[in-house]
Amino acid sequence: MKRRSIFQTSFQFVPVLLFGVLSISCISIINPGEVGLMWRPYSTGLSQKPLESRVQTYMPWNSVYIYSIQWSSFQEKVEVLTRDDLTITVTADIIIRPIQNEIYELEMEIGRDYYEKVVKPQFRTAIRNILSAYNMVSISKETPNVSAQIKKSLTEKLRDKHIEIDDVIVDDVEYSPSILKAIESKLTKQQEQEQMKFEINIAKRDAEIQQISAEGKAKAALIEAEAQAKAQKMISDSLTPKYIQLKAMENPNNKLIFVPNGKDGLPIIVNTDNK
Repeated sequence: MKRRSIFQTSFQFVPVLLFGVLSISCISIINPGEVGLMWRPYSTGLSQKPLESRVQTYMPWNSVYIYSIQWSSFQEKVEVLTRDDLTITVTADIIIRPIQNEIYELEMEIGRDYYEKVVKPQFRTAIRNILSAYNMVSISKETPNVSAQIKKSLTEKLRDKHIEIDDVIVDDVEYSPSILKAIESKLTKQQEQEQMKFEINIAKRDAEIQQISAEGKAKAALIEAEAQAKAQKMISDSLTPKYIQLKAMENPNNKLIFVPNGKDGLPIIVNTDNK
C-alpha cells in the first residue's frame, strides 16, 4: 500500500477548511445609496474608509454598520404658542442625510440613530422658537419665510454634526375649534362690514345722481322760464297798433269794416264779432 505525503494530505484538507470558514462567515449586502463601516473588535477596530456598495463577507465576530446616504424625510407635529398667546399645532418636515465622507465621525460621535439623538430635539425647538414670533393670522401667509428661518436655525445648530439639510417644509397649521369659530365670526363681521360699505357707497352714488338730475332739471326749468320771459317781452315790444291791425287784416276768419278816416291817414278796422 502506497503512502501519501504530508503535503498531499494537507492539500486535500484545504477545500474542506475553506468550506468550513465560508460556512461560518457572515454576509452583509450594501445597496446603492448606502455605505458601510467595518467593525473589527479584535484587530483594527472601526474602519475609517467606507465600504463600497456590494456584498461584504466577514467573520462572525466582526460587524458592518450600514448608513443610507440618500435624502430622508422626517415629520414632526408640534404645539406652538404664537405671539398673540394662541395655541396652534404645526406639522413640518425636514429632509436630511449624512455627509458621506464624514460617516466615520458620525458613527464615533453620534451613531446611526442621529435623528432621534440630535436632529429631532433641535427641529422641534426651532419650530417653537421661530413661530412664537408670529401672530396666528399671519402664519399661513408667511409659511415660506417660516420654513427658511427654521432651516437657517437648524443649519447653525447642526453645523458640526456631520449631517446635511436639504429643506424644511411647513406642511400644515391646525387651529383649535374655539379659534376656528373666532376666525369664522371675524370673517363674517368683516364681510358684513364690507357689504355695508358697498351699500353705503351705492346709496351715496344714487343720491349724487338724484342731486345732479334735480339740479339739471332746475337749471333747465330756469333756462326755459328765462327764454319764455324773453320771448314774451319781445312779443310785447313788437305788438304795435299797426302790427295788430295788419294781423287782423290777414286773418280770414275776421269780419272787418274799414272806416276811411283813421289816425295817421289809415283806415280804422273794426271787428264786427267782438263789436
